[in-house]
Amino acid sequence: MDDNYWNHNTAFHDELVADAKLRGGRVLDIGCGDGLLLQRLAPFASQVIGIDPDPTALELAQRRLAAISNVALMNGDFLTYPVPIHEERFATVISVATLHHMDLRSALLHMHQVLAPGGRLLIIGLADDKSLMDLLFSGLLLLPIRILDRLHGGVSNPKVRIAAPKETIREIRHMAQEILPGAKVRRRFYYRYSLSWDKPLE
Repeated sequence: MDDNYWNHNTAFHDELVADAKLRGGRVLDIGCGDGLLLQRLAPFASQVIGIDPDPTALELAQRRLAAISNVALMNGDFLTYPVPIHEERFATVISVATLHHMDLRSALLHMHQVLAPGGRLLIIGLADDKSLMDLLFSGLLLLPIRILDRLHGGVSNPKVRIAAPKETIREIRHMAQEILPGAKVRRRFYYRYSLSWDKPLE
């Protein structure tokens, strides 16, 4: 199994790992796929849990993570994941290219619930291009992204479930401010956006 493949999602892994490393503790990866991010997070967390609805992806993750003792995998829908008791909530909750597979409001509310006070939510997501500004921004990125793809030897896409994003970045930002006051949503390279939110201490 290739431990170091590159694509438009793994391009953000170093950033996510460095952020989670600041807090340590328990980390939840929503939509963990074949477990590459879990593997990279494990050395810096007390426990890492990955959840994914795709049993085939989790079989790959199990093989990848078999020798790592502080990783647990769950096959299921994140929206039905039980809210942990207070001391077992997560210091970091991460979602990479997964939020658009779920109902936006329900997913953000549930992420809020499983995150520990003082913890941080980190999302790398995809948004729909509906407005002229959205289309213009994506169009301007086309050539530089193609150049970087070639420099990285092409884009490797493991077999994952594909879904088209439904909400625009403006709609995502509006919903985030309603549910996660103070959340920072910004456009990123590789047709992605990032959302970060620090849960206040209770």
